[in-house]
Amino acid sequence: MDLVEEFVKLVGSAPWYRLIGMEIKRKEEGILVEMKVEEKHLQALGMVHGGAIASILDSAIGLNINKELIGKGKLAITSQLNVHYLKPVSGGKIIAKARPLFIGSKVAVGYGELKDEKGETVAVATSTFYITTRRE
Repeated sequence: MDLVEEFVKLVGSAPWYRLIGMEIKRKEEGILVEMKVEEKHLQALGMVHGGAIASILDSAIGLNINKELIGKGKLAITSQLNVHYLKPVSGGKIIAKARPLFIGSKVAVGYGELKDEKGETVAVATSTFYITTRRE
């Protein structure tokens, strides 16, 4: 198992991922994060809560940045997340796809899109990460 695969497995087994129901999918175009919308994800008006949307986008962006850093003994930790909610979603599956925009020695910036199962974009995000040394 390579370092990226080990990291993906570690992150995917975290209590938060299990609680919220996020699943990591490693694809050719990068690491995707998927979530089947359940009742626990809904706010009072029956739409997916903004916090759940922010979490899946933060995870997708962070995983794609860390994919580039893990082999260098580095790790990126979110320091800022900016989410634009474009349309509500109330069911089905949501999929976050992301990519790094910049990776420096101290900070990284990434971009992510969240789509519903019809392929329509429901939210986009940019995020800044602090880069630190990875502890074993």
